[in-house]
Formats: sequence, C-alpha cells, structure tokens
Amino acid sequence: MLFLFVDGLGLGGALEDLFPFLLELHPQPVDATLGVEGLPQSGTGQTALLTGENAARLLGRHQGPFPSPSLRPLLARSLYAWARRQGLSVLHANAYRHEYLEQATRERRLFLSAFAQAARLSGLPLLPQGHPLALPPGFWEDPYGAGARAADLARRFHLVVLEYWALDLAAHRQPGTLPERFTELTGFLRGFLAEGGELCLTSDHGNAEEPWHPRHTRNPVPLVYTGSPLPPPADLTGVFPWLQVILASKLSKSDRNT
Repeated sequence: MLFLFVDGLGLGGALEDLFPFLLELHPQPVDATLGVEGLPQSGTGQTALLTGENAARLLGRHQGPFPSPSLRPLLARSLYAWARRQGLSVLHANAYRHEYLEQATRERRLFLSAFAQAARLSGLPLLPQGHPLALPPGFWEDPYGAGARAADLARRFHLVVLEYWALDLAAHRQPGTLPERFTELTGFLRGFLAEGGELCLTSDHGNAEEPWHPRHTRNPVPLVYTGSPLPPPADLTGVFPWLQVILASKLSKSDRNT
C-alpha cells in the first residue's frame, strides 16, 4: 500500500475546480483542528496522524512546521515503529538532498518533518537522491511515470510512505503555480492507480484549496482509501488506529500465504 501524505490539502474552497480528480476518489472528511483554537499546523497535525495522540492538545497549541523535541517520544511510537514491530516491510520513499540532511539534522531541534523524524526513530534510513528505492517528493518531470514507479514499490513493501510537500510550498509561496501542482498530483495518481496500486491519501491541514490567501485553513482534510471500505476516522488522531486495522489484515494475509 502507498500512504501518500499530501501536505496542505483541505476539502472546500476551490478544490472542485483545482483538483476534480480527487473528488472522483470519493474522499471522506477528517477533522484537522484537534479541538484546539487556532489554525492547524504541520508539526502537531502530522504527529497526530502518525501516532494517534493529540499533539496539539498536549502542547496547548498548534505547532509547526517541524515537531518540537518534546514530541519526539510520541514519534518514537509512530506508525513506522508499530508496523516494523509487526514484521511488516516499510519504506519511507522520499528522496533527500545530502546537503539538506546535513543541515536539517545538525541542531537539537531537527528541521525534519514528523514523517522523517518518525522514520528515523524507527530505524529506517532517509534515502538520498538517486537511491534505487527513493522517489522525488514532487516536481516530477513525468508525474504519470512517477506514479507507476510508486505502484511498483507498493507491490514490494507492505507499506510505502511518500510525503508530497510541493502543494503546501506552492500555496504559501507561489500560489500562481497551484494549478500546475494539482495537475502534477493528478498525473501521479493516475499513473499509480493505472498499475492497480492500493492507495491511502490524506493530509495534515487545509491550505491549497483556498488559493486566494497563503494561510492554513480549518477545513477538514480528505481521506481516500482504495482498498476494502472501512468507517473513516473522525479526526487526525483516528488515522493511526484505522491504518493499524488495514495493515494488520495484510500481515494476516501474508501468514496465510506462507
């Protein structure tokens, strides 16, 4: 399965015009506010996604873009760590520039996303650009081909995680390029699904669906799953236990096939 995390994608606003393909996948709304005042942020939202813990309530605020050191104990018990303990094969597929990793890991406060921190804490490597298992996290020259390659990786691992952060970056800094990013993401999804890949897609907060401003939104985020239907979680903290059910069923199938 591919867990495609799309940073900064909410339901509402102009999404119907910007990203109509997503609506064909019948996304379910998931609350991203976590019952905390203010606009949802990446650090606490992603931590909630990956751990099932309300990181924003724990801190008393939404915090981003990178998780604070106080959230590291939660991230050590993330989806990655749980899946590996179950014996599932897991790949954090994002490709990183070597110089970025050196700079991002230099200080006590890691300038890495919750996904990257959780992967490291579970013992997974952060793959450099050019690694045979690594995928660029956006700005693909051939989005359809990148999606097809992701489908191949998803056949080789129980769980492949890819962070697509280009959408949130565009919404904050270059909103005029958002149509290009949505077109890119559509091509990737078409390429992946054409190969029969199993997809889980969600986000941490809204942003790009309202391109007339650069701020995050309080809109719900989408949850798409193309496997057997399950009742969707109500909010970000429910995604982790929801995925545990899905992945545990994959482990059971593997046991039956051996």
